[in-house]
Amino acid sequence: MVNYKIGGMTCGHCKKTVEKVFAENGKKATANVEEQIVSVNETLSDSELNALRERLGEDGYSLGNLE
Repeated sequence: MVNYKIGGMTCGHCKKTVEKVFAENGKKATANVEEQIVSVNETLSDSELNALRERLGEDGYSLGNLE
C-alpha cells in the first residue's frame, strides 16, 4: 500500500467521498480520517495525481505527496 496525505477530511462522509473519487478514476483506495491519509494499492503517476488533485479540489480536499 502507498499512502498519500489528504487534507480536508473531517468525517465518515468525507471518507466515502474521497474513496468514491478514487474509484471513479479506476483506483481502489482506503481513506483514514484520523491520520489524514489515503492508501492506494500502487504508486500513482503524475498524470493520475494531477487528475485526482483537480477532482478532489472541487470537493474541498487536497491531495499531497507520498507519505
